Amino acid sequence: MSILILRGPHAAPPDTHSIYPPLRQRANAAGEALHCRVFTTVRDLLSGLRRARAEPTDMLLLDVGDLALHDATQARALRDALDSLPSPYIEVHADAAHALEPRVQPQHAPLVTVILRNDLPRAYAMALDIALRRLRPAPSAGTFHA
Repeated sequence: MSILILRGPHAAPPDTHSIYPPLRQRANAAGEALHCRVFTTVRDLLSGLRRARAEPTDMLLLDVGDLALHDATQARALRDALDSLPSPYIEVHADAAHALEPRVQPQHAPLVTVILRNDLPRAYAMALDIALRRLRPAPSAGTFHA
């Protein structure tokens, strides 16, 4: 099982040395592999989404960063790519203005959108926790937890 992070451009790039190792450790401890791919253009993002559709990805964490959609054609292409994902995805942002759902209005909306103003590391940690909880096998019907 695997979780994929697609991370877009940021005006102030996040310190990946402090963000990804703890995320990878938490994912690995839960039996999940964590992969990250960086994109800088809408074209690269669309390519990353196509790869996520073709590869065995159980959950996608999508951080578009400061990526701008320049016209309706790009918004439509992105909406189509999101709608064709076979697995759920979580949007991750440090600024509400970057949220994709209002801009592209996909039918396959994100499982959740995590926005923590100016705190991208915690937004990633929260999104990963949600993903891991969602991917955890459900307890058997006969098990009762109080």
